[in-house]
Parts: sequence; C-alpha cells; structure tokens
Amino acid sequence: MKSRTNTPKQHSLIRLSYVGKSTAILALGLGLAYTLGELYMWFRHSSVMLQGILQALSESQPLLADPAFQLSNSAIVLLFMLSFFPTLISSLVWFLTSLFFLRLSRNELWTTRNFKLLWAAGIMNILGPFLYQLSWTCQSLAVSLDLPPGERIFVFSFGLSTNSVYEIVVGFILCAFAWMIRESTKIHEENALYI
Repeated sequence: MKSRTNTPKQHSLIRLSYVGKSTAILALGLGLAYTLGELYMWFRHSSVMLQGILQALSESQPLLADPAFQLSNSAIVLLFMLSFFPTLISSLVWFLTSLFFLRLSRNELWTTRNFKLLWAAGIMNILGPFLYQLSWTCQSLAVSLDLPPGERIFVFSFGLSTNSVYEIVVGFILCAFAWMIRESTKIHEENALYI
C-alpha cells in the first residue's frame, strides 16, 4: 500500500491555510469581543456608562454632576449610538482583517479584492481616533438637549492619545501593505503578459 506524501508546495498550502484560518478566527474573535463587550456594558451597566459620560462632561457644566439631573430617553439613545459608533468602526477593522486572512487561507494571495479590503481597513483605522473625538463632541451636544437654555454646552475635543497615534500608525501600515499588494499584482500581471 502506497503512503501519500505531500509535495513541498502542498505542505506550504496546508500551513498557509491553517495559519490563515487561525488568524481569521482570532481577528473575528477580537472584533466580536470588542462589540459585545461594549453592548454588554451599555445594556447591563448603562447607569455606570451614563454616569461616566456625565462626570467627564461635568468639568464644562457642573449641573451635570448634580444627582438630581436626569437625562431624557432620547438623550440616552443618542449617547448610546454616539459612543457605540467608534467601537463599531474599530470592530469593523477587525472583521475586515479576519476576512483578509480567511482569503489568504483559501490561497487568494495578491488580488485586487485583498487590496481593497486592506485599504478600507487601513483608512478606517486612521479615521478611528478622529471619529472618537467627533463622537465625544456630539455626545456633549446630546447631553445639552436636557440642559436648560443658557446652560447648554459644546465640548470640542481634538486631542490624540498614545493609543490614538498607535491606531493611526497601524492604519498607515495597513494602507502601505495594501498598496504593496496592488503594485505586486500589477507587476505579476505585466510579467504574465510577457511569458
């Protein structure tokens, strides 16, 4: 009885498939954990989340620190959507990264689809910290809906933390890698024309 042996190319494809699928599962898990964690906090501990937002904004408006101050349902819904939006963008980056590695596991290496996927993930990663700051500004406006006229606030935030800079740099790296995929695909197609 003959034993079946794998050629080096088959062995490489098997390893690529295993590593690609494992990394895809890891990235998908991170995206889900990030999203579900935020949802859990909002649905199980919404009072803590709201208190944190009000406490942070109370520097601009001391009335928000008053225990008697209550937010309307519309303001709470707006705060949830505005604070969840940056989380959703970050999770989407992980989902796109997961899809990229899943495609790699299926031996779809240097394709236009992968370029577009990584490019989108990179751009979203670059924009993420700025969207977070925009979200914070909009949250101040949502809280202002329940403040009396003359007491309303507008908090414009445009600061970058170390984590924000890290996300932006990772976004540029993803875009650079996507660009390299696109250029190598063009070179491969040109070489195929001459052969």
